[in-house]
Amino acid sequence: MKEVARILLLTISAVAFAGGVVFGLLLMASPSQGGFFPGLGLALGGLAIGAGTFLSWLCNGIVWALGMRSRWFGWAIVAQSLPALLFAGWLGYQIGESFLDRRAGDQRAEIHAAIGADDPAAFDAARARCGARCQSRAGLSSDLLAAVDAGAIRVARHLVEAGTRLDSDDWYGSRVDLYTCEGSYLPARLGLSAAVARGDRAMVDLLLPVSDDRSREEALLTAARLDRMEMIRAFRTAGVPLPTGDGDPRDGLVAAAASGAAIGVGEWLFAERPVPVGTAELERAMEALYRFMETVTAPRALPFARLLVAQGADVDAPFRGEPSFLAEAVRTRRAHAARVLIAAGADPARLPAERSAELEALLQEPDTPAYDRSRQGCVAP
Repeated sequence: MKEVARILLLTISAVAFAGGVVFGLLLMASPSQGGFFPGLGLALGGLAIGAGTFLSWLCNGIVWALGMRSRWFGWAIVAQSLPALLFAGWLGYQIGESFLDRRAGDQRAEIHAAIGADDPAAFDAARARCGARCQSRAGLSSDLLAAVDAGAIRVARHLVEAGTRLDSDDWYGSRVDLYTCEGSYLPARLGLSAAVARGDRAMVDLLLPVSDDRSREEALLTAARLDRMEMIRAFRTAGVPLPTGDGDPRDGLVAAAASGAAIGVGEWLFAERPVPVGTAELERAMEALYRFMETVTAPRALPFARLLVAQGADVDAPFRGEPSFLAEAVRTRRAHAARVLIAAGADPARLPAERSAELEALLQEPDTPAYDRSRQGCVAP
């Protein structure tokens, strides 16, 4: 019986060692110097050789214990010992790291559960259980951002009163990605902007005094894009200056309102002129409105386009290498945008011949959203 076991184990040992070495060398020789994982073949090859050597060494050790103790076999085991033990040490380290990561993840989940329940006492208890690895994943500023995003006003107030702030220079720790329920994307919004987007006035009042100028400006632009006129009034009452887009009209309120076809804010901007509105601002606003129509099919795009045209915007201006916005709509098959542009005064007669032929067919197509981005947690436009 021992002899059968020795033969079986020696066979497994030989196959594991030879297979690991051959497969590992093939992986190492594979071209893998580019892409997202440069040197991936080298790393996988090393793992294959290590795993094969470790399994072979383990089988050989058992065979030695079963009585096969020739000198050459002993030296073979000694030669395999160092790489096998190195691999075993690495494997043990990875298992330990995985366990610690899982525990830290569970601790973070407890913190987020307390934030979701808006329970400051449970939050403090969960933070107390959060070890060093858990704390290295996210600090109190990230917890404040999570509270803002969840509308957990009590936890947010508890953190702000303890001195926690959202640092606008901390890209990952101070921003959250949002979508409107129409499907448009609001990328990397700061905490104050997220509160504005969700229409959470209590959260805005809490964060406004402790937010820096950059956060306030972005929040105002978000309010303009989402037609949050009441938020803009609150910011003005607090003495926050309106962004004018000095040096780049794309950063101004007019372009921001156009990027969401925010008709209420647009009418206010043109009626009261709280910020300068010149040719450059109207040009950028028309471009922003077109980009909005590329991704969202909304009836209010037409009155906003007419509002811009009434202020002097050129609805037939060149865009993206095409002679006009309408030509670009035809080229990219945006039926809704084409209808809005024509209704706002765009002249189909100015289209190149090939675009004119395509326009007639395009106008027969239904108005359908360019992208379906409906998702949970979206914000109302």
